Amino acid sequence: MTHMLKLGLLLLCCLMTAACSVPNSTIREEFGKSIKDYNKLLRWHEIENAGMLYQEPERRNEFTKAAADIKKREVTITDFRILTSECLPEKGTGEVTAEFDYYILPSNRIKTQNYHQDWVYRDIDKHKSWKVKSDLPPFK
Repeated sequence: MTHMLKLGLLLLCCLMTAACSVPNSTIREEFGKSIKDYNKLLRWHEIENAGMLYQEPERRNEFTKAAADIKKREVTITDFRILTSECLPEKGTGEVTAEFDYYILPSNRIKTQNYHQDWVYRDIDKHKSWKVKSDLPPFK
């Protein structure tokens, strides 16, 4: 009987541990998807959409102005790579360093720009999601 009780307690502990890890795992997966989607939108010249979907609402006006400047200067992003990514679900924050290859017409010389992104897990209108709070890089 005590053997069964010990086995039951062990099973209960394992289930509780697994249940506690699910939310952080889900938050991490959402973070990975958000950073990938955000940077893809930048890469495919969907900067305005990236801002509307992933920028913190308080910073969207600044983001929109920077996006218009990038478009006006004819910056063309050719590729991006995620260099580092750190997600801290218990703090609701994340940091990413991405690297973008781009050119600005009339030059066809490819340049590289690092873009450090600070992310926060926010509850906006009862919908939790990852939002970037960093400005766009200068692309000089």
